[in-house]
Amino acid sequence: MNLPEITPRIFLRHQRQLRAFLMGHEAWFSTRDLRRLLNANIDRRTLFRLCDDQHRRVRLRTANGWFQEEAVVSESGLHDLLSVYCYHPENRMLRRWVSHEVVAGLREVPAQAN
Repeated sequence: MNLPEITPRIFLRHQRQLRAFLMGHEAWFSTRDLRRLLNANIDRRTLFRLCDDQHRRVRLRTANGWFQEEAVVSESGLHDLLSVYCYHPENRMLRRWVSHEVVAGLREVPAQAN
């Protein structure tokens, strides 16, 4: 299977990274990073509870420049994880951070250089 190779942007929250990227107009997030941020087990069984269009596998570029295969979830998949499968009242703050900083940062259009 030929997976897309993606160079994600890295966002930090409480000294933990969240790698995210846009595919088309949709934001996608590393489940490995989400596990650390949520301190929750996001395994294959959890991912298969999501709709097929809410999770996929890609090859993300690591800090050393290599590509590593990882599971990622879409923005709607992330919201389902936070509200249904990994529910905790404190996740509201994580959801706000993702919505207002991460997704907004991904969608920013850099100013045109003259």
